[in-house]
Amino acid sequence: MGISIQEARGIIAEVKARDASIGRDMSRWWMYENHIVSAANIARVIASKIKGMDEEQAYVNALLHDVCRTNERKEARFHGISGYEYLIDKDKNAARSALLHMFLFNKLPSYEKCSQMFFGNKKDYDFIANYIKNTQTTDNDLLVQLADNLSNKDGFVTIEQRAKDLEERRGITLDKDWLGARNALKTYFDKKVDCNIYNLFTKLPTPTRER
Repeated sequence: MGISIQEARGIIAEVKARDASIGRDMSRWWMYENHIVSAANIARVIASKIKGMDEEQAYVNALLHDVCRTNERKEARFHGISGYEYLIDKDKNAARSALLHMFLFNKLPSYEKCSQMFFGNKKDYDFIANYIKNTQTTDNDLLVQLADNLSNKDGFVTIEQRAKDLEERRGITLDKDWLGARNALKTYFDKKVDCNIYNLFTKLPTPTRER
């Protein structure tokens, strides 16, 4: 058996309690929580429109995709790897989503281009490279990747809004390839649900805005 929605929410509550207990600044927790909850709601809505997809699993996968994100800098380890290791004995599908959510269409850049993301850990990079090589890409993989890119601290956003938010927060400029890959992912699911994905999200729950 995998992780239920209630259990997934319990895991997030445990992460929050851990962060507070070690003295981490919790003033920005709402931003993290809004992102993952919104991603989960987005994934569940899209899954409900596609025959054969499991809405509950989609919600759990997206809710837990960043389960180790808040501890990444302290561990100095890519949170996708940490999340995979944390979840693998609890829910293989959720673990897989944590591992692959940063790599659209499960395409891994060269190590030279993403070594910083891996904190210089080539072993972790090679693990993901081999994992991708030996497994087939699924719609569950792609759905969490899309949901991740359609949500931020404010809840549901368009890909362009997500790009602007990242550029402003990180002081970077995202290139056309970044936008192109995410729009290609959106187009894939537009066809799956036979409508513009954006039209599905006029009534998502409003995220909290604690500051």
